[in-house]
Amino acid sequence: MRPLKSLVAASVLLSGCNGMPVAFTQDPVYDQAFVVHSGGPLPYMLMGTAVQWNEEYAVTVKHIPYVPGSVYQGQGDIQFFRHKANGVPLWRGYTPGEAVTAVGYNSLYMSVKGSGHALPAMVRLDAKEGNVLYGTHDGPVAKGMSGGPVFAADGKVVGITVAFLSSSELAALKRPDLASQSRVSIFLPYAEINREWGRYLAQAQPVTAAPTHLASR
Repeated sequence: MRPLKSLVAASVLLSGCNGMPVAFTQDPVYDQAFVVHSGGPLPYMLMGTAVQWNEEYAVTVKHIPYVPGSVYQGQGDIQFFRHKANGVPLWRGYTPGEAVTAVGYNSLYMSVKGSGHALPAMVRLDAKEGNVLYGTHDGPVAKGMSGGPVFAADGKVVGITVAFLSSSELAALKRPDLASQSRVSIFLPYAEINREWGRYLAQAQPVTAAPTHLASR
């Protein structure tokens, strides 16, 4: 049996969708999502969605390989890459039960969104990721939306889409709290993204210990 993480990756990269996201043409909030592609040695072979993290960097999933400008891949399914922007969305933690909307682009490069509600359940997808916890919601997502923002009703971003779980994958999790769900979409919540950002900053700008003769004074 393949690890659950492999199953999840297959769901995102090979499947169509876990419901029917709807297309939209223009929206002042949702238009903050943008397309991202894999670079060399797989230029434009894989596509996904991204959203701005701050004015210098954007964020997407790391199962889209070789993203140009990538500076850090986290423990969870996340990577930051260089991407300048004049405006950035506001981020916050989510509340179980609140309305959420996943936004991104499908394989036809159409902007799509899937709305639902955040579920109380959080899941671990791979033991190798340590204590990374993913949020869940019952809105539909489609191939290509990976890495795209998940918006709350107030227009703030609460996470990024990572995958969706089929009924067989839900059964493998052995989670009674998810057993009744007809579809479950997985997103990396703001708290985990912010934690990964802190890890990147620590790696990029490591704190050096003070010299011993100064520290003792």
